[in-house]
Amino acid sequence: MDLNSLIKSKKLHLKACKTIVTDALGQKYEEINGEKKVLPPGTPFVIDNKPDLQIACIISGLFLSSQDPIVNKELLEQYEIRHILSVGIDAPVKFGNIKYYYCDLLDLPESNLLVAVNKCITTIHKNRDENILVHCNAGVSRSSAIVISYLMALENISYDDAYNKVKMIRNCIKPNEGFVKQLKALKFSFVL
Repeated sequence: MDLNSLIKSKKLHLKACKTIVTDALGQKYEEINGEKKVLPPGTPFVIDNKPDLQIACIISGLFLSSQDPIVNKELLEQYEIRHILSVGIDAPVKFGNIKYYYCDLLDLPESNLLVAVNKCITTIHKNRDENILVHCNAGVSRSSAIVISYLMALENISYDDAYNKVKMIRNCIKPNEGFVKQLKALKFSFVL
């Protein structure tokens, strides 16, 4: 029996399964035995049903979190946050004693992170002395990529060193693969 015949024979004995795929636009497909069926659209991101109120102090004056703490005035006061940098998701509630910054960035591997990096590291550096909180939706990919890029520029360190430093403090971080690739290729021509 040749290899192709063996593969076909083995496939006949596989247990049927269904796979649900969501593309970047939120369109869902169900695949059953190789056939694709369109499902009602969903969202192209994970819906967060429980608040993540953890604020991680990465280095003096630089904090990282999900979007949840930015609407909690008492928590922001506890950490003496005076500046909030929102990455890809604007702050729905704004308090008078805090200055807000916004950077547009989709959490997609093909998004150009470098445009956001140039804007964000300057904002972070100018405001770190008054405590700046960087957040995105979940505090996992976009905001962590920005914080990692800032550490790379500030301390003139590699992606891996900056990633490990942030991961030790906020262990749920996971920049998407496109961001990782862009950050690994990034060479700062300056040190903050």
